[in-house]
Amino acid sequence: MRQLFKASKKLFAKRVAITPVSSVIWMMICSVIVANVIFDLSIATEEEKLFFSNTMELYPSLFWLNYLPIVFFMVFFYFLTNHTLFSICLPGGLFIILTIANGMKIKMRQDPLLPSDITLIREVAGILQGFDEASLKRILLQILLFIVILLAGLLFFKNQKMKRSVRIGGLAGVLLLGAAANQCWYASYGIYEQYPVMGNIYFQVNQYHSKGFVYSFFHSLNTMQVEKPAHYNAAQYQKIEQPPMLTSRQTENLPNIIMIMGEAYSDLSINQHIDFSNYIDPMENYKKIISQEDTIAGHIVVPNYGGGTSDTEYDVLTACPTRYLDNALPSYNFVRKNFDALPRRLSQIGYDTLAIHPGYLWFYNRYNVYPHFGFDTFIHLESFDIATQSKGGYISEEATIDAILQTFKQHIQESEKPLFSFTVTIQNHGPYQDKYNETEKNFDTDVFLTEEEQNMLYNYFNGLKDADREIARLLSELEEMEEPVVVVYFGDHLPGFSNGMDFFDILDYDIDIEGTAEQRLGVYETPYFIWQNESAKNSTKILENKQKLLLPEGNLISSHYLGAMTMELLGLEGLSPLYDYVNEMRKQLPVAANGAFLKADGTFAEEATQQQYQQIEYLAGWQYYKLFDEDVK
Repeated sequence: MRQLFKASKKLFAKRVAITPVSSVIWMMICSVIVANVIFDLSIATEEEKLFFSNTMELYPSLFWLNYLPIVFFMVFFYFLTNHTLFSICLPGGLFIILTIANGMKIKMRQDPLLPSDITLIREVAGILQGFDEASLKRILLQILLFIVILLAGLLFFKNQKMKRSVRIGGLAGVLLLGAAANQCWYASYGIYEQYPVMGNIYFQVNQYHSKGFVYSFFHSLNTMQVEKPAHYNAAQYQKIEQPPMLTSRQTENLPNIIMIMGEAYSDLSINQHIDFSNYIDPMENYKKIISQEDTIAGHIVVPNYGGGTSDTEYDVLTACPTRYLDNALPSYNFVRKNFDALPRRLSQIGYDTLAIHPGYLWFYNRYNVYPHFGFDTFIHLESFDIATQSKGGYISEEATIDAILQTFKQHIQESEKPLFSFTVTIQNHGPYQDKYNETEKNFDTDVFLTEEEQNMLYNYFNGLKDADREIARLLSELEEMEEPVVVVYFGDHLPGFSNGMDFFDILDYDIDIEGTAEQRLGVYETPYFIWQNESAKNSTKILENKQKLLLPEGNLISSHYLGAMTMELLGLEGLSPLYDYVNEMRKQLPVAANGAFLKADGTFAEEATQQQYQQIEYLAGWQYYKLFDEDVK
């Protein structure tokens, strides 16, 4: 042991000394190298790289805005650790890792890396379990290599010792300069918006590619605060909020409500270039369900593409639009107290409430949000057997539908109250490459697809087929029951494929993130249907109330209308002043999205009327009130 101590002491004594002047030179050189690596990694196509280079020639400040944070972090760690190579490797490595993560997220979800993603690090750990072993090993090796380089820097190099006063003064100076730079440049909307953008300015990926990852990331960091909407006045909302105004007679014989949000559930299989004639149509049962005269079916416009499951949940359960929070964080991040969401309102008129999600209870902070929303019970992954109930890396559709049926039957035996059951499925979560090992060819096509593209679609449709089969099984069992049941089924977002949005171009889907208002909305459309069993048809007035909805042709609506519209179908006007408001708003403006609207006459538009903008502003203010000012007991 003594010999080991002597050898270690001798090794440390022989470390190469680095002077302050050398430190400055090394940090300047390495920060430029890191900046160039980031530029190269973060911009995908040659056309985008040329656009970015030309922009920097016209606006040299754009280079400095992407470069300064790298230097600031290196200098900060230099004064903090008094070790040059460590202060270069740690920030430089972290910036490069963030850049790689940004590229992966854009490829998978067509959405850039945001500061808010760091708050979901536990979710990322769970999602990684769905990746193949080779990818995980490669990530692990890269992390180990990074750690080895850091340790090597500590072992073989040393710095001339700085006085404590110099280090403290240096740290203070860097922090002050950094705060000033952030306030003057990175927090400024005006400066950020002065730089040109290649493509649609509303597509955040284009913002990142056109202005640089580092600058865009730090600008996003400053925009995470939810600002009060224009003309916000809490008192006007406080006056109209109250418990349900329903009488006991109005709530007699209420049906049970089973609401299900299907993971990445879409009707992408309905395409002119995809033929299932020789195979099982993955939406065979869905098509039968929506063709029934009593079923109400259409599409909802959800907040995100390829991800953001909790935002769609939030929209449907609260009648508040995520799109008008004007913040990159998931909407669930702002639910920090009791909220008069759909389950709470229903419980006030006699419902029992249940949430089911066969994923980790901490996913999107659901274990805190669901009680705030008024759910009595939350069944999550711990209630399932991963060894026997998994498929494709997640709990299967079959096991999830089993849980819905079992809990419903148990409820019937134990309670005389109606049940509101809300479920989020998870089996068909991406990535889709080799997701289901047993998947073989399951459709024909007249367009060329690479083996990788075929593999992704084969796997995705395989999961969709499972969901379709289980939906049919659920409805079949519910149809045989005497208890009235209404089922609301909808998708959370379109699937995020690793080839981005190439499939939509290859297969001629009429959707385009940079196209017309109708094409842009198509990027966010998922199917929904509202079904009732025979008992519910006899005890509710859904078919009569259906005529009052005044839905546009195709029944396309924004996702935040769906839950409130269901209450209107059940004749539960007066359940919530907010629901009554959005139901009236829906009849005038069926889809209210950023820069794309569907009007009551079925026409798509880039702009709304002044009155409609006032309605949106009023709703945005109401949402702010419910999240931050309302006191719900």
